[in-house]
Amino acid sequence: MVMSKNKKKKSLRRHRPFYKAPLFFLVIILLVIFAGFACAKYLDDKYSAPTPDALPTENTPKPDSATSASSSHDETSDSVADNPDGKTPEQYEGKNPNLSETLTGTLSTARFSGDKLLLRVNIDQYLSSGTCSLTVSDGSRSLSKTASVVPEVSTSSCEGFDIPASELSNFSRPLSIQINITSGSKSGLITGSIN
Repeated sequence: MVMSKNKKKKSLRRHRPFYKAPLFFLVIILLVIFAGFACAKYLDDKYSAPTPDALPTENTPKPDSATSASSSHDETSDSVADNPDGKTPEQYEGKNPNLSETLTGTLSTARFSGDKLLLRVNIDQYLSSGTCSLTVSDGSRSLSKTASVVPEVSTSSCEGFDIPASELSNFSRPLSIQINITSGSKSGLITGSIN
């Protein structure tokens, strides 16, 4: 009788780890499946394509389009003539430079680099076309060049002037620089000097 109880206890001890192991693995498998679903949901939300309702269409008005563009075009009839693309010029504090009767700008670069005189001009107004006429003078001699106006996003610039230094070898310093900008009925003069 004693022997059978010991055998029974031994057989129960052998089976206990067998019952615990599947339960442990079942919990681990359920946790992995839950984590997989959570990751899939997160990635689906993060990288999902927009629905067709959220996509813009050709008929969907863009921000600042119909109402603001029509009111600004009514106020700036002169700038519309210079802005056929319909782009809204950059807004400045104070008066809009596109409403000015004269063209304005700055000589952003005026320096010798190697064997060339580099001149770059920024124009405050948006111009779709035009001409930049350069005159370099030392008081007794002068040199003239022309370049086209290049439209930017909301302003313009001259194509730029790269004048060989050999063309200015007989000129005395300082050099006077004048750039006359014309576009349609508007014009303006930008001046500067270089030693």
